[in-house]
Amino acid sequence: MQKISSFISWVFLPLFTPLYALAIALYLPINASSFVMNDSLHLLHPKVKFLFFLLFSIFIVIAPSFSLFVMKKNGMIQSFELENREERNSPIAVTMLYCLILFFFLHFQAEGAYIPPILKAMVLGGGAAAGIAYLINKFMKISLHGIGMGAFFGFIYMFSLRLEEIPLFLMISILLLGGIVMSARLILNAHTLKEVGYGYLLGFSTQLICILFYM
Repeated sequence: MQKISSFISWVFLPLFTPLYALAIALYLPINASSFVMNDSLHLLHPKVKFLFFLLFSIFIVIAPSFSLFVMKKNGMIQSFELENREERNSPIAVTMLYCLILFFFLHFQAEGAYIPPILKAMVLGGGAAAGIAYLINKFMKISLHGIGMGAFFGFIYMFSLRLEEIPLFLMISILLLGGIVMSARLILNAHTLKEVGYGYLLGFSTQLICILFYM
C-alpha cells in the first residue's frame, strides 16, 4: 500500500495537476453555452493548444522543478518531497512567483492574441493559493497535494458551468480522485487529515474566487 500511495503522490504532484486541468479544458468536446467559438476551447487551433501547453509546462512544471533542483544542490531543501515544514517556504514562494509571471505574461498579450480569460484566472488562482499557503505554512504543514487536487476540481467545476452540457461523470471522477490522492498522503503519514482538508479547501476556493472575479 505504501508503494501504491507513493506512486499516486508522484503522478498527482501539485506541479502536474494544472496540466491535467488544462488538457481537459482544451480537449473536452463540449461547446460553451455562449455559443461563441473562442469560448469553446476544444475548437482552438492545434498550434494554439500546443503553445498553451508549452507555456504552462515551462512556468508551472519545468521552471519550478529546476528551482527545486538548485535548492537541493545548495542544501536549502533536503528532499524533493519537502517533508520538513521549514523547508517548504522557499519552494512555495518560487511557485507563486512563476504563477504570477505567467499570469502577467498572458494578461498583457497583444490585443490580437486571444487568451481565454478562464486560463488567466486559473493561473491567478494558483498564485493566490501559493501565497496563502506560504503564510499558513508558518503555522501548519498544509498539504500541497491537497491544494493541487482542490484547485483541479475547482477549475473543472467553474469551467463546466460555462458548457452546454455539464460533464457530471468527469466532475465526480475528479472529486473521487482527490479523495484517493489525499488518502495516499495520509497512508504515507505525510500529513494529518486537517492538513489535507485545509489544503483541498484552499485550492478549491482560490480557483472559485479568482475565476468568478476575473470572468
